[in-house]
Amino acid sequence: MNKKQRLVLAIFVPIMIFFIALTIANYIGVTVTYHGLRKPPLPSITKNYNPFDWQKTWYVWVISSLFCCIFEYKLFADKKANVNKKYIQK
Repeated sequence: MNKKQRLVLAIFVPIMIFFIALTIANYIGVTVTYHGLRKPPLPSITKNYNPFDWQKTWYVWVISSLFCCIFEYKLFADKKANVNKKYIQK
């Protein structure tokens, strides 16, 4: 892979990981508020979606950051050093 391809991957893959994490955190960060009872015995419910509620969604952001770090490390790891070690061991 050449430098331009690596640069494109280094930019777009973390952005994709961010939007996937944002979607997951949006489902986890739901706050449900009950507003008493109406005439039928059904409560009035308000749902607030907050993907940046850190008390509920911190682990989603930590895991997505780890995925980004591991991907960037694997993408830019020096692969030539590993090839040279194989020739030296033979």
